[in-house]
Amino acid sequence: RSDQIKSLEEMKVSFASSLHQLNQLLQDEMRDRRAEGSLRDTRESTEKSERQSENAAMKDEVGKHKQVFFGARDDIYQKISNITHDVEMIVTALTKVSVAKGQLDKTSLHCWKYFSGQGALSTS
Repeated sequence: RSDQIKSLEEMKVSFASSLHQLNQLLQDEMRDRRAEGSLRDTRESTEKSERQSENAAMKDEVGKHKQVFFGARDDIYQKISNITHDVEMIVTALTKVSVAKGQLDKTSLHCWKYFSGQGALSTS
């Protein structure tokens, strides 16, 4: 009977030891998973922060490119407008010259008779 009690006590101690080891393993696993989850959360948070800063930088750069584009576009529009104005001025001036030339003929010039030999200058 004492051997049975002794065996039972040894089994009890063995189970208690196994239970203690199992508890330690579970505690270690839980701690590792919490640390792993915390590490994952930190990594995800860092990646999210990086993406947000990259997004903000891209928006800023796109804004700068738009500003340069619109500035260049406005400058080109102004230059085209200036060229159009200058061409209109030249056309107006040439039209006036053309109209004046159209009204000008030999008979309307007083000096033409002297060049054609029909008139003589008085030499008195």
